[in-house]
Formats: sequence, C-alpha cells, structure tokens
Amino acid sequence: MNVNIRPRPAATPQPQAKPQAESKTFNYNPQDPATLANDTADISVTAANGNVETDTVKLTPKKGVFIFGQLIALREDKNYKMNPNADGNFNFPREHDYFTGANSFSAAAATVNKYNEVYSELTGKKVEWSFGEEQLGVSPETGEWPNAFYARQMKGVHFFDVKDTSTGNSGEVASHEVGHAVLDAIRPNYLEGTGTETGAFHEAFGDVLAMLMTLGNDKAIDKIVEQTGGGDISSKPSALSDMGEGFGKALGMGDRGIRSSLNSFTYKDPSTLPERGDENNLGREIHDFSRLWSGAFFDVIDGIADANRAAGMSPKEALKSAGAEGWKLLIGQMENSSAGSETTFKRMAQNLLKGDAQFNGGQRQDLIRDVMVKRELMSAGEGLFKSELPGFSGEVVTKEMTFGQDMGVLAGVKMDTKIDIPVFSALSGTAPAVDDLSKQAQEGVKHMLEDNDILFLSNGEPTIEQMFKPDGDAFKAYVTTNEAGERELHRIPMAVCDFGHSHVHGHSHDHGHSHGESCNH
Repeated sequence: MNVNIRPRPAATPQPQAKPQAESKTFNYNPQDPATLANDTADISVTAANGNVETDTVKLTPKKGVFIFGQLIALREDKNYKMNPNADGNFNFPREHDYFTGANSFSAAAATVNKYNEVYSELTGKKVEWSFGEEQLGVSPETGEWPNAFYARQMKGVHFFDVKDTSTGNSGEVASHEVGHAVLDAIRPNYLEGTGTETGAFHEAFGDVLAMLMTLGNDKAIDKIVEQTGGGDISSKPSALSDMGEGFGKALGMGDRGIRSSLNSFTYKDPSTLPERGDENNLGREIHDFSRLWSGAFFDVIDGIADANRAAGMSPKEALKSAGAEGWKLLIGQMENSSAGSETTFKRMAQNLLKGDAQFNGGQRQDLIRDVMVKRELMSAGEGLFKSELPGFSGEVVTKEMTFGQDMGVLAGVKMDTKIDIPVFSALSGTAPAVDDLSKQAQEGVKHMLEDNDILFLSNGEPTIEQMFKPDGDAFKAYVTTNEAGERELHRIPMAVCDFGHSHVHGHSHDHGHSHGESCNH
C-alpha cells in the first residue's frame, strides 16, 4: 500500500500586535534636582522589552565613543533596556539606573506633547520632524561628558553624565534641547543659516520653551513664588530665570546655572561685539547673544504676571496664566516668522506683536512694544501697523553667494542662503531686505572663520569625530568640494551645549538686584 504524505504548508508568520499605549507615571522634573524636588508626570506610552515610545518620541539609547575626551562616534547601546518597576510605572529613586532615562524621556515627551497641544489648537498643525521620521530619539546616558545636544543627522537629542549628575536629570535642559528639534521641524532653514542672530534665536527659543514648561508645573511655580517672595520674577533670581542649575553646579560654577534670562541687555550689532561677553556685556557667540532675546521674552512674561496680580490673581495663578499666554505668543510668533534661513531679533519682535494679535486677542501689544523699545529691538512709535521692516510673501528662494578676497581662505567658496522674499519686492522690483539678510549670513560666516568654527574638508561630509574639536566645542560649518569641483560652505545642522566658556556674573536689572549667569549652553 502506498501512502502519500503531503507536507503541511508552512504557517504564515503573523505580525505581532503592537502593545497598546497606556498612561504610565514617569520621573519628571521641569527644573532639576538641584533646584526642585523631583516630581512625576503621566505620559501615554507604548512600553515593551525595554523600549519606551510615544507617537512622537522614542527611547534610542546610544553610547559615545571617546578618545582622549573627544567624541568620535555614537553607537547603539543594546544593553540599555528601561523596564518599568513592579507597579508598571517608570518612577524611580534618584540612585536608580533608570532615573535619568525616565526623567529625560518624560521631559522630552512632555515638551513635544505640550507644543503639539497648543500648536494644534491654534493652527490645526502638528510638528513634523525635519529628519523625515515620526519620532524624535532620546539618548539619556550617552557617556561621561559635560554636554547635551540635538543633531538632525542623528535624529534626536543626547544627554551625558557629568560628575554626580546628568544633563538628562534637568527637565529644563531637556526641554531646551527638544526646543532645537521643534524649531528645526517648523523652520528647518534656520539651522542651516549662518547669521549670528539666527543661531542665537535658536538658543533663545530653547530657553523660552523651558521657561514655559516650568510655568506649567505647580510645584515649580510654588518654588518660584517662594524664591521671589511673592511672584515678581523680575525682583530676584529664581528657577524660572536661571538655566541648568544642577549642570552649572557640577561644573564648579556655583548654584546659578549656566545662563540667566534676568538681564537688561539691549541690542548691539553682533559684528561690533567680541566673541565672548561677560556679566554686563553681550558677546557675538550665539549662546552668549541669545541672552538678549530670552531676556526680552522673560520681561514679557513678567509684565503679564504683574498685570494678572494687579487684576486680583494670586501670585501662583498670575504666573500660571502668564505661562498659558506665553505659549500663544511663542507659537504666534513662529507662525508669523519668515521661512528663509536667516532671521533677526528685530524681526522676531515684530513677529511677537503679530502673534499676539493673531492668537491672543492683541491684548499685550503695548507691553510687547514697551519691552522691545526698551531692549532697542524696536523704535519708539513702531508697532504692528507701523513697522520699519517689510512683511514676507511666503515665497522662499535660494540665493547663491561667492565669497570675495576679503574673506581670506574662503575666497571663491560658494554658499547658498534661502531668503523669504518681502511682500513689496514683487511690486517694486527691489529687495533691500534680501540684501540685508544675505549680508547677515556673510557676516556670520566671517565670525565663524575668526572664531575657528569652520571645518575644512577635501570632500564629503564631516564624520562625528570631525564635527567636534578636541576641547569639546563643535564646528558650526564646513567647507567641502562638490561634484563640479567647486568649494562650498555648509552649516552643520546641530545645536551643541557650549560648556567650555563661562563668565561668573552679577547682571544688574532694572529693579537694582544682582543676579548670576555662567556657562553658555
């Protein structure tokens, strides 16, 4: 008898269902442990097998490879698995291996969630990352190095251990870095710009985002009210004005952090400034110069809170409400900003007025104008309907420039800059604003050259090792050869903590109080 046995067809592998997102409690500190007792936040996440993610943010552990203290590579850290504790949450004690991971991830996720919440309410839009993927990576413990950075080409934010803390332990440092990613998403050309004010605005945007996240946390506001003796944030330094206190302390800079928004700086042409300033003077270096814009926005928040208290709100309510308005102003400002590769603080002052009119009922026009005139970012009498600056058409064009002999080793090198054409240009046939922004771009390159911030390559793009200098600073741009044999300059799309230069400080403010500031982030 013949028996035919037919083999069973191989079972078709069934795709594993993705775990459902669930609300989990995470360590979250909008400040850092040096300033504020640890808090928690509930984040809706998908968590399985040591991986944690939201729709927009995911844990992407990496390890830096260092030679003599210089970062030369980033590699996936397959051993880092952030599993929940026994109750299924991610709330760990400070000494736990996952404390930094939980805090940096939740701070990043909370910041993106909040921006998207207000952004969607006001515009119907949500952030779309510039690197073309749906989720921003978060690498919580990338190595031992006093740094933190966002890099478009590395698709995420990266935090490092420094002495007895980590930049990832600070929610405001995390929010600052995520701010770079958010701004790169909504205005990607800015990270490709070379103008000093464009780079400085990128840094200030991160500081402002950190301020607003702090004002959304009850414990943080209670602390600020306590520190200021009643909620007048311009009266003395506080957790709101000072950035990265734990980081600064770890670097031996005292307890005032790495930068302060409580200052009285007024506008100066960056080309007239030295590379570095001090406690009373601006420098042209972008982290240094950013203090002007973050200080101006801080003054606007202060004015709103003052008005709220005068209207009968408690100090806590006044600050919380000021923060809510601040979100409308920030997003409105950006909706009215140009999409080219260069901007200026004076343009951003006008954009803030427009944002207030568009999304905040125009109720802070006088306050914003007063602050900007005082900061010399606007002329007396200038305002929403009387501006010395043209509006923009929304049409972005690429303008190629070739550096002349006055640029030394850059003579003959080409560079593209993207310009948002002013409205009147199409009618008049002239574009002074285009020439002005092109000049700013070239001035920025000149400063980069003077400050040794340009990397020269024979061809190709820089590796991670080449991007960073031996002292930990990063190059801001590079020159390479294109396929046609022409030398071109490109901005490196990365925002790095500037920890190597500090100034111990004591800025004076209008109320006569002194306050500190140190290393630039």
